[in-house]
Amino acid sequence: MKFASRRVDADGYLELIWRTDVERPEGATPQAIAYISSACGGKPWYWGFYGMFKVSGPTVSDVKQELFQLIETGH
Repeated sequence: MKFASRRVDADGYLELIWRTDVERPEGATPQAIAYISSACGGKPWYWGFYGMFKVSGPTVSDVKQELFQLIETGH
């Protein structure tokens, strides 16, 4: 599977993730399948969401790694 992501211009941290290896009609906007956001308050902490799954970690990289494992194993 191949993925792309884009950080959204918003308060805090918000990044949308979508698959790039699926066919779409020309000009169609890809649908996000997962996202990462920052927790409010205290030290930086990040949450990732994919369907009913939620992961967390101290860095965006940690959260992405867990999210991609969930997605690729078909959960």
